[in-house]
Amino acid sequence: MSRHFEKQGKLVLTSVAIASGLFCSAAFAQAEQPASTQLERVEVTGSNIKRLAAETASPVQVYNRDEIRRTGGNTVRQVLDTITATTSNELRDDGNNASFASGATGVSMRGLGKGATLVLLNGRRVANYGLADGAKDTFVNVDSIPADVVERIEVLKDGASAVYGSDAMAGVINIITRRSYNGVGASASYVFNEHPSVGAQKTASVVAGFGDLDKDRFNVFGNLEAYRREGYTVADVKDSYAPWHKAIVSPAFGDPSVGSFPGNIRNPVTNVREPVKGCTNIVGGTCVTDLNGINPVSDPAHRINLFTSARAKLTDDIQAFAEVSYSKTTTEYYNLPMTIASGATSRWYDGYNKVAQSVPNPRLAVGNPANPYSVPVGIDYRFMDDPSIFGYDNDASQYRAMVGVQGTFRGYDWEVAGGRVGAKADKLSRWGSRDLFNAVASGEYKIGGPNSAELLDKYFPIQGSKGKNHQNWIDAKVSGEITQLPGGPLAFAAGVEHREEAVSIKSTDNVMKAQIIGRGSVLIDGARKLDAAFLELNAPVWKGLELNGALRFDKASGFDGRVSPKLGIRYEVLPELILRGTVAGGFRAPNIPETLGQVGVTGFFNNTVDPRRCEVATQLRNILQKGTAADRSDATAAFNSGCLASVPAMISANPTLKPETSKSLTLGFVFEPTRNLSVAVDYFKIERKNEISSRDPSYVLEREGKPGYENMISRGALTGQEIGWVTRAKQLDPTYTGNWAAGQITSLLLQYENFGKTETSGVDFDVKGKVSAGSFGTLNLGVAATYALTYKPWDIDANDWRPNQVGKYTNPRLKAVFSAAWNKGPWSTGLRFNYTSKTSLNYDETDESSWGEAACKSRLNPGNLNCFIDEDIRTDFNLSYTGFKNLRLSLNINNLMGDERPVNLRGGYSIRPRSYKVGASYDF
Repeated sequence: MSRHFEKQGKLVLTSVAIASGLFCSAAFAQAEQPASTQLERVEVTGSNIKRLAAETASPVQVYNRDEIRRTGGNTVRQVLDTITATTSNELRDDGNNASFASGATGVSMRGLGKGATLVLLNGRRVANYGLADGAKDTFVNVDSIPADVVERIEVLKDGASAVYGSDAMAGVINIITRRSYNGVGASASYVFNEHPSVGAQKTASVVAGFGDLDKDRFNVFGNLEAYRREGYTVADVKDSYAPWHKAIVSPAFGDPSVGSFPGNIRNPVTNVREPVKGCTNIVGGTCVTDLNGINPVSDPAHRINLFTSARAKLTDDIQAFAEVSYSKTTTEYYNLPMTIASGATSRWYDGYNKVAQSVPNPRLAVGNPANPYSVPVGIDYRFMDDPSIFGYDNDASQYRAMVGVQGTFRGYDWEVAGGRVGAKADKLSRWGSRDLFNAVASGEYKIGGPNSAELLDKYFPIQGSKGKNHQNWIDAKVSGEITQLPGGPLAFAAGVEHREEAVSIKSTDNVMKAQIIGRGSVLIDGARKLDAAFLELNAPVWKGLELNGALRFDKASGFDGRVSPKLGIRYEVLPELILRGTVAGGFRAPNIPETLGQVGVTGFFNNTVDPRRCEVATQLRNILQKGTAADRSDATAAFNSGCLASVPAMISANPTLKPETSKSLTLGFVFEPTRNLSVAVDYFKIERKNEISSRDPSYVLEREGKPGYENMISRGALTGQEIGWVTRAKQLDPTYTGNWAAGQITSLLLQYENFGKTETSGVDFDVKGKVSAGSFGTLNLGVAATYALTYKPWDIDANDWRPNQVGKYTNPRLKAVFSAAWNKGPWSTGLRFNYTSKTSLNYDETDESSWGEAACKSRLNPGNLNCFIDEDIRTDFNLSYTGFKNLRLSLNINNLMGDERPVNLRGGYSIRPRSYKVGASYDF
């Protein structure tokens, strides 16, 4: 879209929001007010004090069960993606095979990462995923929570460390389940896409319970949910990809691979590829293999999630409660079969011995049946004797068991609970050992086969990582009223908590000993204790003015204690207008992987721009893609080696780390001119200090050779493959005179440090209105939006803020959802418009020279295509019918208009077909 249409899109959303508000206001200015009723005090996310008012000093956004259904989400993560305060590009299980925490899905608010967002289940913590993202970031796998049991989701949009402790700097997502159920119910849904090959999703659940808490003095219920996602490959969708993806982003997309079976040897004189004898698929004189049918785009997954709950009245004033939940998640990943390339060298960093490892790719010895020459020759080859051995299941499990007692005594509410949470996750697959190269060179491994299953097991052993963690905990709290103040009762809450935590994440022995080619290791094994005490006061100092203050002291073994304060103010100017604001201090205690890792995590930073190589890599691609199919494949490899490089690195733990700290501020108002219209506007600002991280690779690479960075980067010599690319480019274009300025990076040595800080700020809008039209039904309107103002990291060398990153890649200025839902009798239908504003292709100033708009146009020559990501609007439709007794039927159509995603020349094309979700639920 043009700039005109971007502005027009924003104007439309703004106009709709204003019009909706004015219409609702006018329609209900004369609305009849309900008779007064006795209100019950309830606990609201962000406070331990029960209260009558739903609107507190802190902004809390609530999604009830009906609103969750309207999103069309099948999983908790799909629902959370519709919240404008969350970050949509956070880790998810689909498509993250390369992640250390593959098989899991996290959530982040305000762009501050998973570690700054606390996820709770019914107000208490759940286990972190068994593996750590990047072997560093511990987080909750939201896929382990059954969506069907969720009653509502409450999103606290300010810092809450003073109430909940560590990790709540950016906010809290409290997923609240049903408290009871009596009877038997079943539900099922099926999602299919307009594109017939794009993976379907199936969900089925059953809930059963008995007992009435008021009549029988107990209730027990359980919910079991099963979920299945079908995967799909490049072959399923490549014909639907936009032409620009192949023309500009990936010239070899969809082409047969020259990394083939039985492969190509290199002519020892000309270095030209020649098919190995027996190849049956030869294109342009080169042996190729079509991998599209096994190259995954979306990964299959299946999950079983169980949640059970029980409550019993021991006396009129005392209740016992218990919860047990268990989750088993499996994501089915597939690694493309391993390849070797003539003249290339496999490099990785061996963290156990703290040395860079490199193994030259093998050459076939004289006398090898695949070598017709009298000298050793190089070979381009893919190990496809049995492609299925490269597929694997990423298995994970998670559990939580807790029991507690709560009651009242002389007007005070009290509660004591304890339990255990834990998780396991395995990422185990097959890959080539370094002995494989010797077996290829000697002929023990037969090029093109046949090779026995025993030989494949020997040279492609199981390798990877296993992780597990657990926490034992106990907590107690008491709340009530102390005395009367001019505006009402002074209320308090106080409590204590004790947790014992252990984490173990270990690579297999063969990875630890650097026996697996290109595979990084990790070794983390540690335990700690955490204790906390908190106090919260809510003081209505006079009528309409309420102050809320909280203090929490947290102490983790090995670290000094930390006090987190929070102060909130809520002022009712008029019955229709509330002003509110909070100031809070937050923190995140360094976790076990960051402080107690015995072997620093070794792995790869993928898709990294190498400033010393990217320009030549781009030139080579532009020339080679004009040649043969083999040249086009080389074009992609040459470009990736400099502009989308995989950088081997080791990041070491640091036992001297200090906690991350934050200061957060919110200021806003809630305006309710009628009982059917609410307008909430809240400004937020968070500044996080002492950030625990390793220095960003792009930041380090930009400063290569400068003081303080001399020993962080090591490079290898140019390989025969790289020299061959240049030679071939000069054959295709005799005027070309370029050459590599440096070899590829062999290691990047980093350590976790407290060195950075980040500032993020913006404005949240939450508008809800309802129009009742008698026999015509009821119309509910809503606008939820987040308008980002700043997102600025700290430049540790310049001792100043780096440029604002709002509007840059993955950091849009505006995210908004406009919803309209109409209800009449058994019918309910609605529309949701999901809007994301334009962004650039560069993340920040460090890659401006590679991905800024001017650089993009110069490097990629995209013609009429945008060198930015235009604004995006997706329309979703929902319909439900409850006219049959105990039966609910539903239909969701996501991407109703069938709009494609905007052109993204950095990330490439991503298919987004219209999808249909049909569902039914029945209460027996």
